[in-house]
Amino acid sequence: MNENKRIAINSIIIFIRLCIVSLVSIIISRVVLDALGASDYGLYNVVGGLVMLLNVINMAMSSATYRFITTEMGKGNNGNINKVFNTSLAIHFLFAFFIVLLGLTLGEWYVNCGLNVPVESMRDARVVYHITIFTTFVCTLLVPYNGMLIACENFKFTAITEIIVNLFKLTAVLTILFHVPNRLICYSIIMSATTIFQWLVYVAYSTKNYKSYVRIHFSRDKQLYREMLGYSGWTALGSFTNVGKTQIVAVLINYFFGTIVNAAFAVANQINNFIVMFANSLNTAAVPQITKSLSAGNANRSFNLAARISKYTFFLMLVVSFPVLMEIDFLLDLWLKEVPEGANIFCVLIVVAGLFTCVCQGTQSLVNASGKIKWFQIIGNTYVLLSLPVGWLCFYLGANAYALSFVICIFMFFNIPLNLVLLKRVLDFDIRNFFKISYWPMLKVFIPLVVIYIFYNPNSFSLMGHILGLGISMLLVLVLIATVGIDQKEKTIIREKIGSILNS
Repeated sequence: MNENKRIAINSIIIFIRLCIVSLVSIIISRVVLDALGASDYGLYNVVGGLVMLLNVINMAMSSATYRFITTEMGKGNNGNINKVFNTSLAIHFLFAFFIVLLGLTLGEWYVNCGLNVPVESMRDARVVYHITIFTTFVCTLLVPYNGMLIACENFKFTAITEIIVNLFKLTAVLTILFHVPNRLICYSIIMSATTIFQWLVYVAYSTKNYKSYVRIHFSRDKQLYREMLGYSGWTALGSFTNVGKTQIVAVLINYFFGTIVNAAFAVANQINNFIVMFANSLNTAAVPQITKSLSAGNANRSFNLAARISKYTFFLMLVVSFPVLMEIDFLLDLWLKEVPEGANIFCVLIVVAGLFTCVCQGTQSLVNASGKIKWFQIIGNTYVLLSLPVGWLCFYLGANAYALSFVICIFMFFNIPLNLVLLKRVLDFDIRNFFKISYWPMLKVFIPLVVIYIFYNPNSFSLMGHILGLGISMLLVLVLIATVGIDQKEKTIIREKIGSILNS
């Protein structure tokens, strides 16, 4: 199969999965917020956030696993995929125990001494925290199997599995949650059980279909251990930054403002997660191809893919996010029975920060594929993390709950040119050409939309007015992308593809 066609097919599969999973997640969030109430919903999210912080190393190793496996695949017959898999598996066993040790010491101390929750909810907070720690332990052991599926680009199976798991999760929430005395703990158990089940399915499938790759034995290649640990160590800094932008913010909001404001922040993050998942569908499908092309010596194709992935990812997020931003109050009222106060402002700030993050998707994928990530991670992520102490200072001086999210927006905007400069230092490439292919079309689409957003006022709209506003907003984004966002070569390819579909 043509590699570009493979990216397109995988993107479509991922996109369909995201449509179904996002719809189910929206329903679940609506039901759970109604069942738990704002305080318990905020409590669950801040406690889960603590475990996410402890899970940073696990996330970094997941990235390292599929990167090294994909690199071995790019080498053809000279690659040793099974050795990489077993090295990753051994490392994850160590990390699983390390995460639990850290969680039961430092994490336990914060839950008992630093968490801002009502006294009567403290027992539930501890139980939820322990359930989440156990889930993280089990899932950490199974990460290499997921890395294998990503490297093999088996997105069809993972899509079907995730859809089934989320439908089961919805069924469990609807049938059980309203019929138990302690809904918070029940919800935690449901989430834990479905997550572990999904990972076990991945293990069973990988063991059956990739026997030669996942055959277990102890790897003694010390050099490979050092390489994977070194790569994952620097990637952990990037993972910590990504998690910190949400979870450390949640912890700070909890400390200064309590669980009710945490609920508003959690709702905003839920919406942003839906949008980012759609935008990242193309990036997820393209990452293995960027890595394989670079490891095979085809650097030009990797650079070109990275530039276009940045642009397309940004456009995909705009298509979904711009209508949401235009009609955020209407959508929140439609989605939730009781909208936590301030959720709309959090949504706008977090989604805008997500847009700026999407701009850098291609450059980050390219650096990760090269393996030369040390200084890129140190400088880039240290800069982004500076937003957190700046935000804490704003809170300390009496700023409102949205101040930190606004600070993160500013930092993420200036992170865009910083990424280009760092990429130039890591991999010698043409910044001007990258800007011409990727960033300049983004600006031509984004600037008119900003002007429209500033002057748009839906407060006096009827129901039909809001619906029309959503449709026209999305149509406007698509028109701008079609006219000024894609170049002549891309327009020709699209016309040819549409023509071949119509004539078939």
